[in-house]
Amino acid sequence: GAIFEGNAAKDDEVFKQAVSDLNLNDDILQSEKITYSIKLIEANNPFHAVQE
Repeated sequence: GAIFEGNAAKDDEVFKQAVSDLNLNDDILQSEKITYSIKLIEANNPFHAVQE
């Protein structure tokens, strides 16, 4: 329900921040892979489609 969706949105922000931190400490190739994976996930997520 709405509560779960709200928490999911907050968790998504935390996840993106965590990935950003990882990217700062990782090599370029791995960072590219992480970014690509997120793009694939977002492409299949209706919530992201609405936000963009």
